[in-house]
Amino acid sequence: MKEGLVMKSAGVPGREDMEAINMYTRRAYGPEEVYMFSLVLCDNEIDRDFERFSVESLERLRELFLGKTCIFDHERKSANQTARIYHTELEQAKGEITQAGEGLVRLTARAYLPRTQGNKETIELIESGILKEVSVSCSVKCGVCGICGKESCEHKKGGTYGGRLAHTVLTEPTDAYECSFVAVPAQRGAGVVKSAKVEKLLSGEYGGEVTLSKAQVTEIGERFKSLSEKAGWGERYRTELERGVLKYSAIVQPDMPRAVMESAVKGLSIEELSAMEKTYSGMAQKILPLKPQLMPAACGRKESNNRDFKI
Repeated sequence: MKEGLVMKSAGVPGREDMEAINMYTRRAYGPEEVYMFSLVLCDNEIDRDFERFSVESLERLRELFLGKTCIFDHERKSANQTARIYHTELEQAKGEITQAGEGLVRLTARAYLPRTQGNKETIELIESGILKEVSVSCSVKCGVCGICGKESCEHKKGGTYGGRLAHTVLTEPTDAYECSFVAVPAQRGAGVVKSAKVEKLLSGEYGGEVTLSKAQVTEIGERFKSLSEKAGWGERYRTELERGVLKYSAIVQPDMPRAVMESAVKGLSIEELSAMEKTYSGMAQKILPLKPQLMPAACGRKESNNRDFKI
């Protein structure tokens, strides 16, 4: 499928097609009122980002893409909706093997759009082969190494190990968003631009391009705002620990130059600073009891004859 993903229109929709299409319409449409076309959404071949779907993932995506819309360039606006997917299935490509050594499996679909005056140009662009490449946007739960099967390992995507190309296998799809007409899809055969989990984006695990939904952009913004606030609290806490260590060290080790201690505490972790502050505080208490001058005496009744006040 190196020529693109949109295939020729399937002609006049049959009865079964119309039954499936009318499940998504507000009224019953006739075959002459709709235009239908077939397309390949994605496959299990390794793409330009050195990632691929497992066959199990394609099966799950087959279910998730039913009823999803086709738009342009992943611009998720209601006015940008062009067509709707009403049928999906998996297709085994006879005699074709992927770079990972598996039989090539494609996720194919059929979509429709109403034959209206406004859609004439879109239909003509599909028929003429101008609107040809598509890209799907979806979300997956995790990715594992295509060589060792681990989520984290020493195999770098794009590298070759023992004649095998290192790549990520995308597993456990959780949602499918839309299918878009694009100029250059990520998959060579089916063009997939994946919508990554926010956790993986923040960890820098994705090396190629990804498509973000508005909700994901908002979530990332909120994450950074929260992390920035927490980082401020952490800085203030660390500053207080450093001050405590320097204060108590002046009592415990009065001959130690302050500049040396200041340099030492800068290289300590929060846990190390906390432990040192606690230790130095205890040692300082023994050397110079740290209690206010007016601190009341220990609890307990003391017999007194008030002699101190006799004249």
